[in-house]
Amino acid sequence: MATTDSGKKRRGAGKHRKVVESGRKQTENSTGADTSASRLGQNILWNYLSGFTSIFGLLLLYPLAVSIVGASSYGLWVLAIGAIQMLTMTDFGLGAGIVRTLTGIPDNVDYQRDRRMFVTAALLVFLILATVLTAVYTLIFPLYLQAVTIPEQDQAILWPMTILAGLTLFISLVGRGMNSVLWGLNRPDIERKAAVIAILGRAAGYAVVVVTDTGLLGIVVVECLSLMLPPLVCMVAVARRFSSPVFGPGLWRDHGKPLIKISSVMSIGALSQLGIYQLPLFLVGPTLGLHATTAFGALMRVYQSCRLVVSWIALPYGYPLRIATPDKAAQILKNCLTLTVGIGLLMGVALATIPTELMTAWMGDDFASAALGLSMLALGIMAEAITQPANLVMNLRGSAVRASILSLTTLVLTLPAVWLATFTDSITVVALATVLPSFLMSGVQMYLANKDVSYGLQRSDLTRWGGMAGGALLYAGFALLVAYFLPTWPTILVVGAGLAVMALRMLKLVRADGAVVAEMSEENSEALVAQRQAQNATEDNARSTTDQEARDAEEPGRA
Repeated sequence: MATTDSGKKRRGAGKHRKVVESGRKQTENSTGADTSASRLGQNILWNYLSGFTSIFGLLLLYPLAVSIVGASSYGLWVLAIGAIQMLTMTDFGLGAGIVRTLTGIPDNVDYQRDRRMFVTAALLVFLILATVLTAVYTLIFPLYLQAVTIPEQDQAILWPMTILAGLTLFISLVGRGMNSVLWGLNRPDIERKAAVIAILGRAAGYAVVVVTDTGLLGIVVVECLSLMLPPLVCMVAVARRFSSPVFGPGLWRDHGKPLIKISSVMSIGALSQLGIYQLPLFLVGPTLGLHATTAFGALMRVYQSCRLVVSWIALPYGYPLRIATPDKAAQILKNCLTLTVGIGLLMGVALATIPTELMTAWMGDDFASAALGLSMLALGIMAEAITQPANLVMNLRGSAVRASILSLTTLVLTLPAVWLATFTDSITVVALATVLPSFLMSGVQMYLANKDVSYGLQRSDLTRWGGMAGGALLYAGFALLVAYFLPTWPTILVVGAGLAVMALRMLKLVRADGAVVAEMSEENSEALVAQRQAQNATEDNARSTTDQEARDAEEPGRA
């Protein structure tokens, strides 16, 4: 990673001089963020490469696992891995707090110790959190399983599965904190590259399970190892940049306590979003059984994958939005929203128009009854396309309290809706109840985010988005025609080709945003240094005044 002296670049320095200067800057300030003009595009590109590798890998491996161990047995692991994912995301807003705080410490060689001490505090906080949540999981999850009917042949695997899952949870939580540090350095691509290797390793592991006939235990071991790889890579990457932890006076007062304070504001929203996306699965388990859990888990895996695709566009814009001036932030926000809505429309249209083809090609004819539930996810995907940019704005530079209240409201609407839907014994109704509240609240979130950073909407923006919606409808009609005349797999390939075309079209907009980010980064660093110097001067003056008053008070006594 190298930080770029963009000011010297703009003054026309030669290529060799740029390389030498960049290398010297890397040595002097190894804890700095990567603000090169190409970084935004690279981050999104790696998000897509790793993301689609993960999506296609996970989607293809899911039915393979079901065929190896059976739907009911794999449903048991679906619940376990769902608990891991739920608790891994239970960071109480600490991840967003790390990004917000680290980007607020000057990216300057004089502040390297401050940056290293802050990362030390963040690591300690996540170690404590990981220990507590792992203990909670180890104690509570076996009790939850008592409410689920478990096949007799799987009873013996419960404790080995719980222990392996607990270890995976601990490492994943610590790695989540370190990945947040990498986000604060504008290097989310590191975790994404590790995710590619992890999913390829999982596929190889499945082959070993088939050959060795180790069944559900083999599946559990393979998936746990693949889940642990990316967080371990994040830990190593942070250690290489920040070296050994820095302990000293003010570690808790200046870094740990402020991090917890700012994160506590975001914790309600973080926990609420966690409940929105994870808790419905645990309502289905005891009410509809393990076979239905496997089917609903398949739908949620698709939903999660589509949400990730949206986040791979939105999250790399977090760093630019955090450092941008108000006028440039509006343009960056609009570009981010345009990209997320565009990809959301295409994915939503695909799920809404050819759900049966997708479901049967993926899971087989036995799961065709869940196809209509797959089409319901289109509403949730559009909600994500609208709310993810809005949440970035509110959490990183606006009212985190407002974002938390909105997420809590959505959760309060979602859980009762899902619980009531389980009484219908219909996966379709449960899927609709899972995503409808988020869709209804998405417009409210966009409206309130506009109070923090104005979208600056103009007629041309509305025209462009209207054109995108019209194009999506035409694309839907085309997909229906293809599905009518062609077999399943050609239909899926045609729809997938549309996604690829959209991804290529986005590169022009991403490159333009990357150049703006590189220009803003130096201005932001200089402003932060000046702000810190002014703050330190004010504190020094206050201490000098206090000391002088104390001396003046002591002089009469000595006289």
